[in-house]
Amino acid sequence: MRIPARGPAAGATALVTVLLVAVTGCSSSGPSDGENGSKLLTALGSLADDSGTKEVTFLDAARVRKLSEGDAKRFIHVSQPASPLLNPYQPGLLGQQFKVTRINTAIDTGEAGHWSGSFDAAAVTKSLKSSGYTQSEKDGPKVWAHPGGTGAALQVSEEEISYSTRDSDPMAAVDPKEGSSLADDKEFRRAAECLGDVYRADFNPLSSPNPVRLAALGQQASSAAENTEILCFVVKDDAAASSLESDLRAVVSAESPKFDGTKVTVEKGDQPLVRAVVPDSATQRPGRLIISDVELWMTAAQ
Repeated sequence: MRIPARGPAAGATALVTVLLVAVTGCSSSGPSDGENGSKLLTALGSLADDSGTKEVTFLDAARVRKLSEGDAKRFIHVSQPASPLLNPYQPGLLGQQFKVTRINTAIDTGEAGHWSGSFDAAAVTKSLKSSGYTQSEKDGPKVWAHPGGTGAALQVSEEEISYSTRDSDPMAAVDPKEGSSLADDKEFRRAAECLGDVYRADFNPLSSPNPVRLAALGQQASSAAENTEILCFVVKDDAAASSLESDLRAVVSAESPKFDGTKVTVEKGDQPLVRAVVPDSATQRPGRLIISDVELWMTAAQ
């Protein structure tokens, strides 16, 4: 849900808490390949626009596994999909044999998500049946749901898994109509284009009166040895952009050497944007901006 209007300290704490949970924690009619082939925009095209009222996490899991081959611990904070269906401590709805490593890309909110990969559909459906799930007999994609109306509704194939925990018309969350996906949402698209080629992105919509409309953090890495974190804030107007730019620069200076090398830039116009590119840290792992070094996030939330 959107972060409600609160006092500065409460709003900042809520933003960091929501993103920390996300980090540590079937076919779409949206864009088929995103702009410039962006996996992020393609994934955003899998969720309905009203999913934008929720925190959203994208993960190119296959890419993270490749980056992690030499040092899995380095990427531990940013390597897992943020799905409520995946509990590392106990067998879930998908069965004991389900392996997270079968997921190649994932886009998740707290109540819906879409994964692509290579799945054992037979094993997943067997697990669903053992949990009392039945498959719909309606025309179109078959949906697994519990007759009691509890739990998630799912569509399962060898290449895709979509799920939703909504009470009403649940699969509409992962089957957006033309022009109604998160990839079509102007603020999400603006933030996604700002982030660029990331292997992970965490989006957090904020509500008025906060001048920041959407906050996003992306992770980039050309190799396992170097990781760059990119903060993108879509704001309400040019004045808000200038103010946030000044505040972020002040934090970078005051917290030296924590954020040394950070570049803060502004793009003004119809959809003003403030971007902060934070270089790798020798002492912190990727994801540090919402795990430990949270000052930049908190500044945007105030």
